[in-house]
Amino acid sequence: MGSQTQETAPLKPDAPAAIEPWRWGVIWLLFLATLINYMDRQTIGSLSQHVKNEFGLNEEGYGWIEFWFGISYGLMQFPAGYLADRLNLRWLLAAALLVWSAAGFFTGMAQTVAVLMACRVLLGLGEAFNWTCAVGIVQRVIPLESRSLANGIFHGGASIGAVLTPLVVLAVVGPNGENWRLVFQLVGGLGLVWAVLWFWIIRGERADAVTQRPADAPASEVHATDVSVDTFWQVLALRTFWITMAVSICVNVCWHLYRIWLPRFLIVDLKFDQRDLQYMLMAFFVAADIGCMGAGWLIRRLTRGGYSVARARKIVLVLTALLCLLSLPLALFKESWLAVPLILLISAGAMGGFAIFFSLSQAISARHTSLCLGILGSTAWIIIALLTPVMGKIADRLGSFSLCLAVIGFIPLVGAIIGCLWPEPRRASGERQPAVPANGELPAESTAG
Repeated sequence: MGSQTQETAPLKPDAPAAIEPWRWGVIWLLFLATLINYMDRQTIGSLSQHVKNEFGLNEEGYGWIEFWFGISYGLMQFPAGYLADRLNLRWLLAAALLVWSAAGFFTGMAQTVAVLMACRVLLGLGEAFNWTCAVGIVQRVIPLESRSLANGIFHGGASIGAVLTPLVVLAVVGPNGENWRLVFQLVGGLGLVWAVLWFWIIRGERADAVTQRPADAPASEVHATDVSVDTFWQVLALRTFWITMAVSICVNVCWHLYRIWLPRFLIVDLKFDQRDLQYMLMAFFVAADIGCMGAGWLIRRLTRGGYSVARARKIVLVLTALLCLLSLPLALFKESWLAVPLILLISAGAMGGFAIFFSLSQAISARHTSLCLGILGSTAWIIIALLTPVMGKIADRLGSFSLCLAVIGFIPLVGAIIGCLWPEPRRASGERQPAVPANGELPAESTAG
């Protein structure tokens, strides 16, 4: 091809290099860990009516049970992030999973509210490590342009786990609540199976990739502001950190308040019986999984179509926030034929924001990724914990969850607006987008997303 043709032909992005299959295998193991995490977490939601009956709780009382999980989970995420950036992630994630699985198991043996609350506290302490460890592992084994998809896959385990939980409830629990405690014990036992699988598959060179310390991460992973970040105090001065903080709060608050209170909304406002409740919860979390993975897939498609990673994330973040606004007609019209499709669309939007949020947290600082996520998660979860009993109290007074759910749906839009302030990559006109190698080592200008 002549030089004239080279000067006039438009430059297209190079195709990203293929990612080694075992790296995706690590992501699917993280998917399984997150699946177990959410089964342990969501079991109490699927059994909320039986728990309320057993311990004589009203909505506010049930809200306090969720509070103790939320506050321990939130407070532990900061030290979890600190440790995840410094310790061996292969061992740390496995140890945390066994702790939260044990907490879930012993929840089924609780005979008093105090013991039930203690089990929820221990569950929160263990589960706080799942996302801080997983996000750090994704950053180490998956290149930039595929991280939103990888984040969507591993986080999609939350939805699948929440789908499987009602199936277990339907199979084990009798019509009058018989054997409801057994569900906690069956779900808690899954952690031991995962730990064996994890150590059997992640060994040798794969273990080395997973356990590479953040200090040894490629120095090329630089955020869009081109500021050299050596200490965490420098991270706190970054605009990208505070943008991600806003997105984190909005995405987490919306999703988790829906997750906690949707079973009660379906029973109190839509008059679902226990069997219909389980089927609706399964559909809700399937839609969430589609939304999470779909958001990651769409970002990848937009990036390959010529959009910068940052621009693609903004577009998808706004789209997911708009779906959450459907909570307003959901609150106004309580007909099941309308409520069911609206709930599924809201679920997809609420969970879809997580694929973007995790990607933003990975783009702040390569060295302090898990610590950043820990602080972001702690802040969001402390807010969630404080709001949970308040929502229960409002529902007790109004006899309905409609008002609270309608307000929650507007929160992701605030996060999307702030998320659009994320800096765009600075690239000369006509410059070729560099290929993304499998090991994720990128030239600095290509990492701005």
